[in-house]
Amino acid sequence: MTAADLLSSVLLVTDGVILVYFTVYFSLNLGMLALAFRAVRRRLRVIDYSGAPDPGPFPPVVSLLAPAYNEEVTVVPAVTSLLKLDYPSFEIVIINDGSKDRTVEVLRRAFGFRPAVAGGESLLPTAQVRGVFVADPPEGSRCSRFVLVDKENGGKADALNAGINEARGAFVCSMDADSLILPHALKRIVQPLLDAPDDLVALGVQVAASNGCTVSDGRLVDVKLPRSLLARVQVVEYLRSFTQSRLALGQLNLLLVLSGVFAAFRRDLLVEIGGFLTKSATSKAVVEYCGRGSHTVCEDMEVIVRLHRWLRDRGRVGRVEMLPEPLAWTEVPENFTFLGKQRARWQRGLFEVLWLHRGMFFEKRFGAVGRVSLPYQLLFEAITPLIEAFGVIVVPLTVVLGVLDWRVFVLFLGLAVAASTLLSIGSMVVATWAEPARLPGSEDRRLFPYDRAADLASLFTAALVENVGYRQVLLYWRLRGTWDWLRGRQAWDKFARKGFGDDVMPQMVSGDGS
Repeated sequence: MTAADLLSSVLLVTDGVILVYFTVYFSLNLGMLALAFRAVRRRLRVIDYSGAPDPGPFPPVVSLLAPAYNEEVTVVPAVTSLLKLDYPSFEIVIINDGSKDRTVEVLRRAFGFRPAVAGGESLLPTAQVRGVFVADPPEGSRCSRFVLVDKENGGKADALNAGINEARGAFVCSMDADSLILPHALKRIVQPLLDAPDDLVALGVQVAASNGCTVSDGRLVDVKLPRSLLARVQVVEYLRSFTQSRLALGQLNLLLVLSGVFAAFRRDLLVEIGGFLTKSATSKAVVEYCGRGSHTVCEDMEVIVRLHRWLRDRGRVGRVEMLPEPLAWTEVPENFTFLGKQRARWQRGLFEVLWLHRGMFFEKRFGAVGRVSLPYQLLFEAITPLIEAFGVIVVPLTVVLGVLDWRVFVLFLGLAVAASTLLSIGSMVVATWAEPARLPGSEDRRLFPYDRAADLASLFTAALVENVGYRQVLLYWRLRGTWDWLRGRQAWDKFARKGFGDDVMPQMVSGDGS
């Protein structure tokens, strides 16, 4: 066999491996789409009858933990939305994580915060707390305790731990201070935790893009698609990620990440495992699993993996699931620079978590989490950019060298685009599916109100556009995120928001921000 023949054989085998890889990936995602569709239909039937569930005569106290780092633009409307939550017993703990802007000043002026004595135990080590402030919730709010913690910068995980120390609730909700939470969100997220107190240990929700929506006095009053094509593509991407993948994985108890935008946890379990991962953590769960001084920019994933690991190590039951309703809305980046830095950070964080918990891989005692979920995250999430980049180089090369017929290449490319678009459209169908009303006077129920023909056409266009330009740009940033992980980069690269108005220009903030 000549060298040329050997090269041709290697290239053909490589093409075959790439084809098999993406076929398996598509098949797995198609299966998850079907599972998610069943879960959504079942959920829509329940909420069609019950509306916002009643937590009973003795509802547990829920603590909302809202870390804030340079959030002066969005923090007031976001906190205002929290004060209007329809739940009988909750507290709000805002944690200013060493902001360099006017976040504290804006909060004190808007809500009348005054100095107070710290009321919580220091169960978890954090950066130094500079002061604690309290305010009286506005008239009409059902919030029972309104607290602002001002501390030195330590990152979002450190800020959440400071919030856990100050919290008094049985359940804590981690969130972003620049997100909007729907009024009935707490009732929705607390009820499943009450129904399965010893089984369900953490619960997340679907996160939606607020770009293009109308927000008034801290409330989301009109849902519309973003004007920006880049933001609309991200809407499709979010639908595919949350409505399809995460919801299905949650049904199988294989979910390894809940969005930090809004998620609920049992406070006692968070304390038991040492809270969110920070360099100053000293608990047994952190030191034993991650080592002293460990750090990640993906704290929302790491804490879930550590919860699974801790419970399964001790033979205890613990499920992590996600509600399909879009109960939390957040602003997505509207330029490629901010988007790219965000995705590079996510990619880097994914590798950080997988490396920290590499001891779980294929270990029998960790069940399907160790033998299925973590390998899936590695093979079909973490290294996908590497496979994709390799394919972008190798497959066209086989055509140029005459090893692969160009018509086969065009067919392969068309099938890849069609498969990606099909998954996106399937996720759109699930998210906008209307479950028929069964009671007189009740309305059809759907997750998202994108029911107009113009909305569906816009999303369909975004699903097509995603494959041309957008995916290639994100491929570069995900590869860069992988390289950042390999060289140990730890900067947060937080992008500042435009806010729910157009009067402030965003700026990129580098560092260990929240």
